[in-house]
Amino acid sequence: MKYFNSLLIVMASFVFTDADAHDAIKNYNQVSLEVSSSADVENDTMLVSLYALEEGSKPVELTNKVNEKINWALEKLKQYKNIKVETESYSTSPVYNKSQIIAWRVNQSIQLESKDMPLMTQVISELQQQLKLSSLSFDVSRDKREQQTQILIDQALTAYKQRATQITNKLQRDTYKIVNINVSTSESAGQYKYRGASAMLSNAEMAPVIAAEVASGDQTITVRVNGTIELE
Repeated sequence: MKYFNSLLIVMASFVFTDADAHDAIKNYNQVSLEVSSSADVENDTMLVSLYALEEGSKPVELTNKVNEKINWALEKLKQYKNIKVETESYSTSPVYNKSQIIAWRVNQSIQLESKDMPLMTQVISELQQQLKLSSLSFDVSRDKREQQTQILIDQALTAYKQRATQITNKLQRDTYKIVNINVSTSESAGQYKYRGASAMLSNAEMAPVIAAEVASGDQTITVRVNGTIELE
């Protein structure tokens, strides 16, 4: 029984060594390469967050006031079919002074999303009669991002094929086969973001600021293709 186990070990070692040698021969003819394709894509969607805030000594009255403002905004927004509206976080929190509660703060926000940027600029000005601006940012819409990504994938794969063919020809080989290939996408952090100004400016002062800041900018979308080919 001991002899049989030893024989198995010797045979296994021989097979393993032979497989290693075979892999070494295969890897000897393999080449790794990477290509990429990029495009600057203009942001086509505006995202805006506005909020109602009340502070005082009576939480119930504060809640009612905040609800009135939010309901007023939601009712006003019903006429704009091109604007997607979502209600966001609602919070009631105490205001302290030397570990003592001196007041209550009630806050609720809504988020608006639309591709119609001139309309959004107008609506922001209107809603600031009762709400305050929390943030404003721009992004690429999902359908536009997907469309551009498909184009870039085609371009990157074509470039990969051309590069593989170039290497094969220059090294005087007949052809190649793909051993593995990976496709990945990435985006630059190019979204324009605007935050915090509402705490420093009045509603009247904010309107011209928003009008001036509607340059949406763009993002860079990149598709990378990397992998290994085997020359034959």
